[in-house]
Amino acid sequence: MKIYGSTDLAISKDSPQVLILHGFRKEQAQHIYRLAQAQDQSWREKRRIRELEELRAKSGGITIGNNPGMQQTGNTSEDAASKLKQAKQMLDDKLITDSEYESIKARIISGL
Repeated sequence: MKIYGSTDLAISKDSPQVLILHGFRKEQAQHIYRLAQAQDQSWREKRRIRELEELRAKSGGITIGNNPGMQQTGNTSEDAASKLKQAKQMLDDKLITDSEYESIKARIISGL
């Protein structure tokens, strides 16, 4: 096991200390390993979400789709085309994932 000085593994600059424990049974060791894997996966997912939110914030917080307070104008197809272009640009700039792009595209198309 490695022990870090910080609880946040993403920013830990301390070199890890190695802790060797003798006497664990196989089942106990497997349980500890599974817990460590789950914790590692949880941190990876938190970092991924945080990075996506930071990228979205840098992009200016674009909102695509129908806003409840806004009225529809006669240029619906032009608006939809521009929104699709914006969504495609966000996908190309890796600000959104493929699945998010498909979801946005479906909402825009269904709003026509």
